[in-house]
Amino acid sequence: MSGDIAAPGSGGDGTLQVTLTACQPLAVGVTSEVGYVTESHPYVPGSVLRGALAAAWIAEYGPPDQCDPADAARFRLLFDSGVRYGPLLPAGSRRVPMSVYRCKYPRDLACRGFVDDRAFGSEPAEACPSCDGPLTPGKGALELPPGLRLTRTTRTSIDGRTGTAKDQELYARGALPVGTRLEGSIWPGPQPLPGWAVDWLTADRAVRVGGRRTVGGQAGYTAAVASTADPVVDTDRLVLRLTSPAVFVDAAGRPAPEPLPEVDLAGTGVTVTRRWVRTGTWSGWHAASHLPKPADLCAEAGSTYLLTGAPAALAAFGRRAVRYGLGLRRDEGFGVAKVCTEAWQPTVSGEEHPSGPTDLAKWVCELKLRDYELRWLLGVMRDVQGVCPEDQPVPQTVVKELLKQPTGAKLSGRQKDSISAALTTELTVQQLRDVITVVEHRRADYHVREGNR
Repeated sequence: MSGDIAAPGSGGDGTLQVTLTACQPLAVGVTSEVGYVTESHPYVPGSVLRGALAAAWIAEYGPPDQCDPADAARFRLLFDSGVRYGPLLPAGSRRVPMSVYRCKYPRDLACRGFVDDRAFGSEPAEACPSCDGPLTPGKGALELPPGLRLTRTTRTSIDGRTGTAKDQELYARGALPVGTRLEGSIWPGPQPLPGWAVDWLTADRAVRVGGRRTVGGQAGYTAAVASTADPVVDTDRLVLRLTSPAVFVDAAGRPAPEPLPEVDLAGTGVTVTRRWVRTGTWSGWHAASHLPKPADLCAEAGSTYLLTGAPAALAAFGRRAVRYGLGLRRDEGFGVAKVCTEAWQPTVSGEEHPSGPTDLAKWVCELKLRDYELRWLLGVMRDVQGVCPEDQPVPQTVVKELLKQPTGAKLSGRQKDSISAALTTELTVQQLRDVITVVEHRRADYHVREGNR
């Protein structure tokens, strides 16, 4: 590993932008509940990302109590010393804040498009202006992009004596589908990350996420140092929203729904004037000790706080909240917050998230390519990435030349048309990364099937 040098960046604070692409269904289960269905979170919590990367480190260097002391110290720096792992949300998703009021029974596009964000409005609306119906507050729900839905797999136990399904033993589990692309951030904490840590965290790798990892959970991980800017505050008001649950306590350790003057706000010159909060409990599983984590009362993601104070004090507090988080258990992904400068708006009617993950996986399957053809397609996509702009569709002339290659020329007309259409009209070069992940996973499945014959 390289020496301990300051993390690179383009004027930022060393924040890493993370992308996770599902190669298998990701079952990120919620707290146990009564019934046969275990639902999945529609995103990857920061604690799950932290655990997945810790498992990858252990697989590479060994458990911290058994490996080289230098590697054990590096493990503690990455996972127990202030580095914060934020939640990974599906690309194109939006979380509805608690401060947002919308039509409770929307009848048309006008109703669905109406939003009253009371963290920014001076006079709250009393009813929907379109239908005069009642309003309902946001509950912090994550609105997924069009084309993305959680899948559900149902299984049953098998009676070893008869080889048939057992009575009253039916199980179902939700999961994010193959091809889902999730995005989030890793923050370095109080000190810049050393060079070796940046090198390790930004290396592309395969990780295992969530539960049922014997049949799912594999994902492709990429990260890069991002250029970040401090929030600009030039008024005596600041709106802060949680993007992950936060654990707040008072001076006696009792749970609280907001940052308190004697703890989080001490010495900042900042006051919480209004709050829009939902509380809930949050627990988890500590894989290293095989024990459950304590269940804490949290302010849920989407909780919103209106703070007042001098502009300089608000700017300093906002910068600290974004970089270092709020409340307790920040190393485990709690307390991630962002500064908002404008009212929340819903997704524009008709706005589509391009190339949904389910569509990508379905498209690759429907091509019905052999292994060597899949390998050729991977090469084609990587060639395209190297010669075309990130945010633009691929020029048709480039695709035509690629399809003239020996392997491409032997494809059927339907296969050629489908590849040409996807590369030139539907996918940008940036979105090709998701397709490449799906194709690589498809090839891996092919080899597994061939080896089992």
